[in-house]
Amino acid sequence: MSSDSNKKLILIICCLYFVQGIPIGLTFHAIPTLLKTLGLPLELISMIPLAGIFWAIKFLWAPFVENHWLESVGRRKSWIIPMQLTMVATLITLAMISINEQTLLLVTFLLATISIVGSTQDIATDGLAADHTDKSDLGLVNAIQVSGIIIGMLLSGPFAMIAFEQIGYQISMLLLAAIAFLALMPVLLWQEPQVQNVTEKTKASLIKFFKTPRAVSTLILCSCATLCGVIIMALSKFILVDLSWSMSQVGMLTGVGHLLVMLVGCFVASNFIKRHGYRVTLLTGLKIVLLGGCLWIAIAENWLAGAWSVWATSIIVGFGMGFVAVSTYTYSMRFSQQTTQPATNIAFFQGTQTFGEIIFSSVATSLAGVASYSVALGMGELIALLCLFALVKLSYYSHWRDAHC
Repeated sequence: MSSDSNKKLILIICCLYFVQGIPIGLTFHAIPTLLKTLGLPLELISMIPLAGIFWAIKFLWAPFVENHWLESVGRRKSWIIPMQLTMVATLITLAMISINEQTLLLVTFLLATISIVGSTQDIATDGLAADHTDKSDLGLVNAIQVSGIIIGMLLSGPFAMIAFEQIGYQISMLLLAAIAFLALMPVLLWQEPQVQNVTEKTKASLIKFFKTPRAVSTLILCSCATLCGVIIMALSKFILVDLSWSMSQVGMLTGVGHLLVMLVGCFVASNFIKRHGYRVTLLTGLKIVLLGGCLWIAIAENWLAGAWSVWATSIIVGFGMGFVAVSTYTYSMRFSQQTTQPATNIAFFQGTQTFGEIIFSSVATSLAGVASYSVALGMGELIALLCLFALVKLSYYSHWRDAHC
């Protein structure tokens, strides 16, 4: 790939992954918070995050996205362009609606719509990245993926909440729609290379994923590797509330101590992958998160005290999670690149990972309620240790195979 083509691809991927964070930030942060400020009961507000479930099940329609396209437009552009335009139209529609209890069902439907189109755009974007990214650039591309989504979430989540108060809900939503439309410009100006039509041999399917060697073991490893960090993120907020931290203090810690540090970890990890590979990067990330988990147990048990220890622990966890996220995404994309259905396989990896994170966040929260924070955090530590052991065994097997084959 030429230098100019590579720069264009990086710009396109930056824009597309950034836009994917917008529906996530709205669905899980901004709109539920807005409804709470309007006095709606939590029982009704709890409907809103359900609209995001499509990110976890996107693999169900990924083969259809992979197998059908317009040759005149391009394999990936055929899906990216209409999905993003639909997102823009839905954001404009949301801006025109007065948010209240009477319109809650319609709001949930519209958020579900942008989740569907956002997750479908993600399938095509992952395929585009896998199709045109060199092996040496996979770490950078996946750092951009994780970071882009986080930045999009920050824009449409915490920053949108501030904008709702400062300039109003309607103008804020229209600005998000304008940003999503402008982010489509690099795609519209890009000429996607032609690809061969689908044959029975190359046709994507979910069954074909399971027939691929090492698919299930790689799926389990990549899905479990993020769980320890997710459990820490889920429980740390409650631990701090019990320690009499205010909502604003907890929000600042989550935004800066976890998410922004995770961004830094992502780009450090992309360089680390270039030098040491994604398996060593994942090992390193798991060790860092394990350390952070031990420190959170110490905080929960009052063995560590003071704001400085909480902030230091959050920075360690955020940095480690950046390493884990980028390395698992790179791991799954590298695996999928070597198959005839990269977009479908990546969707299966990411969907399963998201579903597992939702389930284990809920399980850990319940376990903390009936047992203790330390027991729930210990569950995450055990999962991370098992992943660490599996990676060490896998690395040993790979070295043995290279030496004897």
